[in-house]
Amino acid sequence: MSKDKLAKSCDILRLFEKGGFEAYIVGGTVRDLAMGSPFGDVDIATSAKPMDIASLFPEAKKVGGDPLCTFVIPQDGWTVEITPLQGEVLSEDLSRRDFTINAMALDRFGDLYDPFGGMEDLVNKVLRFTGSPRERIEEDPVRCIRLFRFASTLREFEVSHSSMNAVRESLSLFKDVPLERIGKEIYKALRGSPFTFLKLLEDTGFLASTLPCVYALRGVPQDPQFHPEGDVYEHTRLCLRYAEKITKRCDVRAAALFHDIAKPYTMKEEEERLRFIGHEKEGGTLARDIMGQWAWPSYFVKNVSSLVRWHMVPLVSTAPKRIPRLYLEYGKAWLDGLFLLSYIDISSSNRDYSKWIENRQIALSCLFKLSEDEKLISGRDVMDILKIEEGPEVGRVIFEIYEMMAKGDIRSREDAIDYLKKLNES
Repeated sequence: MSKDKLAKSCDILRLFEKGGFEAYIVGGTVRDLAMGSPFGDVDIATSAKPMDIASLFPEAKKVGGDPLCTFVIPQDGWTVEITPLQGEVLSEDLSRRDFTINAMALDRFGDLYDPFGGMEDLVNKVLRFTGSPRERIEEDPVRCIRLFRFASTLREFEVSHSSMNAVRESLSLFKDVPLERIGKEIYKALRGSPFTFLKLLEDTGFLASTLPCVYALRGVPQDPQFHPEGDVYEHTRLCLRYAEKITKRCDVRAAALFHDIAKPYTMKEEEERLRFIGHEKEGGTLARDIMGQWAWPSYFVKNVSSLVRWHMVPLVSTAPKRIPRLYLEYGKAWLDGLFLLSYIDISSSNRDYSKWIENRQIALSCLFKLSEDEKLISGRDVMDILKIEEGPEVGRVIFEIYEMMAKGDIRSREDAIDYLKKLNES
């Protein structure tokens, strides 16, 4: 796949050259090629003006206005993004890119242009702003948290002292930043080390402006019997650290970040004990709203907010009644994620897995019993036998039957039919 991408990209470079223009593969594509990592979309910078690019590639979609526009050419599952050089020459364009490891270019023959030492920083695993850190941040303050995102996704890379100091001194610039741009960096950080991302936000003072919902957890006390680790913020930090160790599922990692965000608003002291009744329900709503402001994909928002909403189910004695319904509503993969999240929750608190083990056994049994291709009973069966019209009552009865299947009380279609007949007689 990478070979095909390079071949297609070189064809585009060749077309520019035939038109009398310079053109280079730039940015993250060069970085990933140098690291031997898979790369996605390909970025090309060219001396051609926007009108020349449009003429050479009429199929390209123009995004943005001149001169800071991008021409997007869709490929099979990836895109080529072409931008005019920002400046008169290549070195001027590269000087305006965020980090040295992203300020490199390749021509059609594989010759490397690296005026700011990006390859050396790549070898030494250093993240450094290109040129003046202050200038790069003033051009785009989001680069502060973008730096942290790179530190989280490029494992073992460290931020240079000059870059870290510049970020600390630039907190006042980080205001009126569109929430969707912040969300984009957080979303990408989930694939790497979200714990590292969170720690860098905290160490530099950016936590309150980037993740206010998490910052608000600082100092919120918890019952030491259940949470000997400390306040809600410390518990969340541990959850995030544990989550990235045991799963690559970004929805579970995001849910670990969000699962207790409603505790500051639901805290009450009852019978000399701190309680957070309903924090999971309120937290699911808060998480959904926040992710919506970040413009995260709708399917991902639904997954994460529902994981937060139901994260207490594996830890309570009433779970056997709820598990079949959750399986039917969200599916096996989601239910596995729910138990992963609750396992992370317990591992970051008092490590009492007793109730979780009981409910996981019930869930596994439920998964086997309810995953058969052939349904034991249909809505039509329910309506015919009970002589009722289509409506909520039909769904309620079907759920009731699935709950009994999960418990082992109903094992065949005949059992289900007999149960419906008894209901009809009663």
